[in-house]
Amino acid sequence: MSFAKPGVTLVEHTERVLDYAKNYLDRNRIVATNTDLDSKEISEAILTACAYHDIGKGCSEFSFDKKGFSHSLASAQIAMASLKESPMKNYILQSILGHHGSRFKDSFSSTEYLRQKATPNSELEEEFREIKGYASEHLGIELPDLNLKMPSARELLKRLCNFFFNEAGDRQLYSLIQGILNLADWSASAKRSLSVTEIDFKSRPLRPFQAAASTGKDTIILAPTGRGKSLAALVWAKSTGREKSTLFLPTVTTVEAMYERYKEEVSDKTGLVHGNVAYYLFSNESYSEDTRDRIFWMKAFDNPFTVATLDQLLLMSLNWGRWEPKTVNIANAAVVFDEIHASQPYTFGILLESIRMLKAMGTPVCVMSATLPSYMIEKLKEVLDDPEIVRDYEGELLRRISISTPEEVDPVEETRKQYEKGKRVILCFNTVRKATEAFRTLSDKISEKDIALYHGRFNLEDRRRILSRIMGDSPPRIIVATQTIEISLDISYDVLITESAPVDSLTQRFGRINREGTTPEGEAIIFPQNENSYSIYDKNLVYRSLELLKENPTPSGLELREMMEDLLSQIENIEEEIAAGKASWQFIRDMNFQIYSMSIDQRLADDLIRRIPYKTIEVIPAEFSSDNAGKMQKLGKLVKVPVRDVIGR
Repeated sequence: MSFAKPGVTLVEHTERVLDYAKNYLDRNRIVATNTDLDSKEISEAILTACAYHDIGKGCSEFSFDKKGFSHSLASAQIAMASLKESPMKNYILQSILGHHGSRFKDSFSSTEYLRQKATPNSELEEEFREIKGYASEHLGIELPDLNLKMPSARELLKRLCNFFFNEAGDRQLYSLIQGILNLADWSASAKRSLSVTEIDFKSRPLRPFQAAASTGKDTIILAPTGRGKSLAALVWAKSTGREKSTLFLPTVTTVEAMYERYKEEVSDKTGLVHGNVAYYLFSNESYSEDTRDRIFWMKAFDNPFTVATLDQLLLMSLNWGRWEPKTVNIANAAVVFDEIHASQPYTFGILLESIRMLKAMGTPVCVMSATLPSYMIEKLKEVLDDPEIVRDYEGELLRRISISTPEEVDPVEETRKQYEKGKRVILCFNTVRKATEAFRTLSDKISEKDIALYHGRFNLEDRRRILSRIMGDSPPRIIVATQTIEISLDISYDVLITESAPVDSLTQRFGRINREGTTPEGEAIIFPQNENSYSIYDKNLVYRSLELLKENPTPSGLELREMMEDLLSQIENIEEEIAAGKASWQFIRDMNFQIYSMSIDQRLADDLIRRIPYKTIEVIPAEFSSDNAGKMQKLGKLVKVPVRDVIGR
C-alpha cells in the first residue's frame, strides 16, 4: 500500500485533494481571457493535475525518512506517459513537477535529478484505478489508465524546457493549475476546510457616496480623508458577490492599523500580509504553532478578508515567491487599492500591469483615494472595465483648515506656544534629522507623556510602541514627525505646523487635522523648506505649492485637488516613468518565460518596484547582536539604515 503522508494512504490523500479542488472550482470563477480554452477544459486540467500530483509516492524509491528522491519528478514522469497529448498537457506536467516548490528555470537541472530512477510499486495501478473511479463518480471527469512505461527524467525536462523556453508559457493557465493544486494539496494535508465568510459589516448609516459605492463593477472612489472610504470599500466589495476581499495599502503601518480595525469591525478571520508579519503577530498576539499555520495561510491570501502591503501584489505579479496560489486567491477576491496616489510614477506603471493581469482573470477592482491625480484616473480607465467614478461631493466642499505661511517662524517655539494654549499639535519635518533635533529641544520643556517622535527610521519594536501610544486611548498632545504622518494614520489634531512640501504631500498632512470636521476649523502653519530637504522635494514645486495656498488659505478638498493638478502639470517625466515601470515589469516576466519563479533576496526585492534615490538595508545594531534573546526579539531590533552608512562611504 502506498502512503502520501504518514498514516494517510495515497488514495485517501488524493481523493481529499480532488474534493478540495472541486469545491474551490465550484465556489469561484475560473477566467482566463488569454486562451481559447473554456472553463470546463481548464477545470478538468486542474483536477487531472490533482489526481497525478503524488502518484510518484507509489514508487519503491520513495521514503518519508530518506531524502534525495523527488516524488514530484516521478509523478510528472508517470503523467507524461499516461496523459493524452493536449494543449494543457505541458501545463499539467509543469504543475505536478513544481507542486513542492521547484519552479525556477534551472530546477531539476542537477545530474542527481537527471539520473533519478523511479520504480512503481506493484499495487500502484490498482490504487490509481480507485482514484480514477472516484474522479469519474464524484467529479465527472474521466482519467486515462496509468501507463507505467515512464520516460526518463531527462526526456521529461527536455520536453518542458523546449516548450516553455521557446514559446513562453501562458501565465494565466499555469497559475490556475499550479495555484489550485497547491491550495488543494495543502488544505487536504492540513484537513482544512475552504475559508468562506460572507462579506458583511456592522450596520450603520451610509453617506451618499458610500451608498453609491454599491456598483458591483470596477469603481474609483474619490473622497477626502476622514470621510469613510474604508466603509465605502466594504459596501463595494459586498456588491461584487465575491466571497473574499483583499485590500492593498502602501505601508506596513497602514496595513497593521487596518488589520486591527477589520478584526474588530468586520471579521476575526482577517489576514495580514507584509514582510514582517511574523514579528507583528509575535509582538501583539500569543505566538504558537497555530500562529505558524495562520501565517502560512495568510501569505497565501487564503483568508476571507486580507489586508496587505501593495508590494506583495507587485512582487507576486513578477513571479516572486510562492506566487501561483496567491494569484489564484487574489484573482478570485474583490480587490481594493487605497492611497495609490503615494506611488511613484514608475511604481504606478508596474501597478497598472498588475491590475491588467487581474482584470484578465475577471477580478473586480476598486481604487480609492483622497488625492488621486487625473493622470492616474485616466491610466486606470485604460486597464479597468468601464469604471464607475464615485465622488464624495459633500465632503469635497468642506473647508476644514485655515492655512498661514509666515516667512519668519520658529516651528519649535510655535509648537510650544500652541501646546500651552491647550492645543494638540503635529510638528512635521521633511527629514529625520530635523524632526529628531526638534523633538530633543521640546522634550527639555514638555512632559514625556505629552510628546512623541515618529519617523521611518525606528526599529520594529520601537515603532510598535510609538504607534500604540499615538493610536491609543491617551495619545500624546504633541507628535513630532516626518512625512510618515501622511499615510493613513487615523488621528485628528488641532494644529499642524509643517515644513513646506508639494501640495499633494501637504494635503495628506492636512488630513491629520480636524479630520472629522467636528470643530469649526483646524489650523495649518507652513514654515519655509530647509535646504537639506531639496533632494527630497524639488524646491520649485514647493515654491509653486506655497503660491497656490497663499491665494486660497481656506481651501476645500476639491480646491486642494485642483491645486495638485496645477502642480502636476509642471512635472515633465511622468509619462516616461510610467512607461519605464511597464517595460521593467514586462522584461522581468519575459526573463522568467512568464511561468518560472523569480529568485531574489527579500532585502533586494524593493529595488525591482521602486526608484530608490538612496539604498537602505535592514540591520540589527551591534549592541543587540550578542543578546541571548530569541530570533523574534532580535527581529524587533531591525532598523533601516542607508547603505552608505554601512559601507562607510
